[in-house]
Amino acid sequence: MNEIYTVCAEEKVQLNKKPKFIENKNSMARDEELSFQVIYKIDWLQKEIEVKIKSPIKKYIDFHQVEYVPCTTPSLGWGDDYYLSDKPFLCPDVLCSCEKRKPTARRGIYNSIWFTVKGDLQPGTYPIEISLEQNGYVIATTAYTVTVLDFYLGNSSLIYTNWFHYDGIAHYYNLKVFSPKYNKIMYKFIECAAKHGVNMLLVPMFTPPLDTRIGSERLTAQLVDVTKTDDGYEFDFSRLIDFMKKVSELGIKYYEMSHLFTQWGAKCAPKIVARVNGREKRIFGWDTPSTSKEYEEFLGAFLPQLIDTLKNEGLFEKCYFHLSDEPTEENLENYKSVRAIFKKYAPDAINMDALSHYEFYKQGLVDVSICSTGHIQPFLDNKVEKLWAYYCCAEAGSYLSNRYMAIPGERVRVIGMQMYLNNICGFLHWGYNFYNSVLSDEYVDPYLITDAGGGLQSGDCYCVYPGKDGPLSSIRQKNFYDAIQDYKLLNTLEKKVGREVVEKLLLENGFKKTFTDYPHSIRVLKKIREMAQKMLVK
Repeated sequence: MNEIYTVCAEEKVQLNKKPKFIENKNSMARDEELSFQVIYKIDWLQKEIEVKIKSPIKKYIDFHQVEYVPCTTPSLGWGDDYYLSDKPFLCPDVLCSCEKRKPTARRGIYNSIWFTVKGDLQPGTYPIEISLEQNGYVIATTAYTVTVLDFYLGNSSLIYTNWFHYDGIAHYYNLKVFSPKYNKIMYKFIECAAKHGVNMLLVPMFTPPLDTRIGSERLTAQLVDVTKTDDGYEFDFSRLIDFMKKVSELGIKYYEMSHLFTQWGAKCAPKIVARVNGREKRIFGWDTPSTSKEYEEFLGAFLPQLIDTLKNEGLFEKCYFHLSDEPTEENLENYKSVRAIFKKYAPDAINMDALSHYEFYKQGLVDVSICSTGHIQPFLDNKVEKLWAYYCCAEAGSYLSNRYMAIPGERVRVIGMQMYLNNICGFLHWGYNFYNSVLSDEYVDPYLITDAGGGLQSGDCYCVYPGKDGPLSSIRQKNFYDAIQDYKLLNTLEKKVGREVVEKLLLENGFKKTFTDYPHSIRVLKKIREMAQKMLVK
């Protein structure tokens, strides 16, 4: 007997488990993106199927086949009991376009088609009738109802960035970094990020010194052209500026300038390539101490010219500069030294870094603190202004939100309401498209190796997949985008009724001003959304 259900976007339907959260209606703002799924199971052999849609808003509806990938490392051993599984399993995640390849119906397992409704729709209630057909024969039918409410979410006040890894695209598509063919695909990846809420981009002035084993190096991705002369250095910023202006056309509003010192302590200079006597040569790297005279002389020449160029191009006010990623208290004195060097040559530039120790902020060593959600409480207790949050491989337990494959969709989505309640103004994630093993020892196939070669939890490294000539989205990317939309919804409501009322709405429905204590229920999240929507249209 064939089965068919409509379920919510947060449901990750596994191959042999009947979906739990059946949903046949939802409501949205006029400029919102709303997602739901059609789950089906058939009794005969695998075949392609036709998806037929009948609805007054058909032109605003798109759909994708959900494909499974191996969740080989659901947990690294420090998780909690709020996971889909602690054993490896096939996880629904990749959203494959149905324009050139029809959806399939695999016999005896649950298949999923992901539907999105998006566009500036007129207010009203719209039925959506969906039928699955093979050779003109109707296999199954179902229906879903979307109500468009008469308000807009508008732009979000949240700054959101996912680190873009330029070498991953070059390797997967076998293209030279920043070549014409490479750029065509790269810009599609950036545009996809922007369409899912990302409005800040990691800009590779020099090859970002991130997730690289000490002594090794990643493929060069450097937009600043450097020439070393007998008198010092010459810089050409034209490629950098062209890149920044191009991505602004795709939806990027802010720029995080790549790290000027190595990760986890700022001990060395990043990899920097220059023309020396007419030939390209690496002039700085792991063999260059961060506070060395030669590197400070380089920064003394580079930073003032860069800042002047950015100001002349009208870009400086949107730039944030990284020094070193995730320094610890052991690195405090060294970080203090490199911060002094940076401020000496770029006194009015904003520096931001991901860190987890309040002492860095207390001593005034960062302008913008990006704190891990697992260590953020001291920052919240001390009411740090302009506070950002991030999570990565460490935020796996204590019910912290994350976007691992084995984490339920609502646990991904809850971060939006948490960020609003805790006055978070920016969010960072390190892995938009990291298709490498741990410390970048080798490249991996992201469809087969989802855990960086076994060193990280599946799904930590990326939220998009490399398609034939551009990115394929994922359920996890969509779930996080819904979190961004929830943040925007609460922001919009605050403008109408005041922050106190919105906070009360969250607190009375199980939220607390932490990142560990919240309702573990998609029904509660949807209840809060519905109450917020009603207040906005009242």
